[in-house]
Amino acid sequence: MTNDAKSQTDPQLIDKLRTWLAARMPGASDLQLGNVVEPSQGFSSRTILFTATWSEQGVARERDLVARIQRDTVCPMLADVFHQYRVMKAIGEQSSAAVPQVVFAEADAAVIGDPFFIMERVEGRVPPDFPSYHEKGWFAELGAAERELAWWNGIREMERLHRLSWRAFPFIAELGEEPPSARFYLEDFVGRWLDWARQGQSYPEIEEALAFLLANVPPVHQSGLVWNDARLGNTMYRDDLTVASLFDFEVASLGPPELDMAHWLYLDEVFSTQFGIERISGIPERMATIKGFEEIYGWKMPYFAFYEAVVALKIVILTIRDYSNGKTMNAPEALPGFLMDRLRQYLDEYRQYLATL
Repeated sequence: MTNDAKSQTDPQLIDKLRTWLAARMPGASDLQLGNVVEPSQGFSSRTILFTATWSEQGVARERDLVARIQRDTVCPMLADVFHQYRVMKAIGEQSSAAVPQVVFAEADAAVIGDPFFIMERVEGRVPPDFPSYHEKGWFAELGAAERELAWWNGIREMERLHRLSWRAFPFIAELGEEPPSARFYLEDFVGRWLDWARQGQSYPEIEEALAFLLANVPPVHQSGLVWNDARLGNTMYRDDLTVASLFDFEVASLGPPELDMAHWLYLDEVFSTQFGIERISGIPERMATIKGFEEIYGWKMPYFAFYEAVVALKIVILTIRDYSNGKTMNAPEALPGFLMDRLRQYLDEYRQYLATL
């Protein structure tokens, strides 16, 4: 086994992983794991990048892989690394949407200390969060037309993901014959997170917003997987700016695709306007993006402010209680105020829409 100098990962863990992997590759001899790198961690899992090399019938082979290992977490909605595994496996088997291929999984924590799964490593570039892609990095160095191309390519790949029926994900929820609406999402994800985050405290404005949204859910045009972290920063691009992969399905849920569209648009504003960074040219403004959603998905969305309000409410709730497991967010101190302002704005816009009906 070769340990890369950049790796801070326990060599014993890598050796255990190598032994486990060798048992699942009976045709491989002299299996080694090299180029081991453990980047900054996510909320619910450790990520270890490595290259597996072996000999098979006298032919030298190698494969770049990623291990996602469950972390201890205070938040129950992040406590199952296999939720992401099952979601990605279902997408890979039943959809043409670009996600990494999942290769192996192990639920027995005794093997390396925690449950884990292994997926292929996809090559490409991801727009950075910190510093924001609106300010620095390879995405900011593109021309305006190229940035707009990447924006719409990401949305089109998301639409491909949304073509997959909610019935492909029975492990998320058993729903009978009724497609999951935004009400399901508000109750099953937003409401449950609020119940965990509040710790017995009352948040009247948040509770009133949730009650209003539950009482005024728009009709469902389509329903399926809710990626639940849809954004440029979870989209990997090839050099030609086509999408190589969508990432991070840690808290995927079910519901209308407008939930992901609103999240995609809203998080872009967070990583620009709210971070005090001027929006970069080439990324369409809000109304142009909503019009683009309508063209790509094929239906009008006059009620879109409802879904923006749902996303703003969700993000506000995420700020109530720390779930980061020590992950540094570098968010401005004014973030909660900005989120409440946007929540009020979208609620007002949706009320105005309802008044026209």
